[in-house]
Amino acid sequence: MALQDRLDAFKADFESGRFPALKPTKEMLDIMHRATDELIAGAQAQRASKAGDVAPEFILNDPDGKPVSSRERLAKGPLVVSFYRGVWCPYCNMELQALQAGPS
Repeated sequence: MALQDRLDAFKADFESGRFPALKPTKEMLDIMHRATDELIAGAQAQRASKAGDVAPEFILNDPDGKPVSSRERLAKGPLVVSFYRGVWCPYCNMELQALQAGPS
C-alpha cells in the first residue's frame, strides 16, 4: 500500500475513534481541521520542496550533537531528509517505513 493510502487510512481510523487510547475530542478535531484548512488556503504544499529538487546546503547536528554537512553526505551518494518527531508519531513512523521500503 502506498504511503499516502496508509496515511489516509490512519487519519480516517483516528478521526472515527477507532483507537480508544488516542480518541480525539471534537475540539481536537476542529483544531486539526482548521490548521489543515489554513495550510491548504496558504498554498504551503505548492511552495514545499519536491522529490528531486535541489536543496540549499546545510549543516545539522546528528543525534550525538556532531555537525553533519549536506555537501559531505551528498559526496557519498543520495541524501534523504526526514523530519522525525519521535517514536510516538504514527505518521513519522509510516514515513520512515516507506523510506526503508524504497520506491514502490
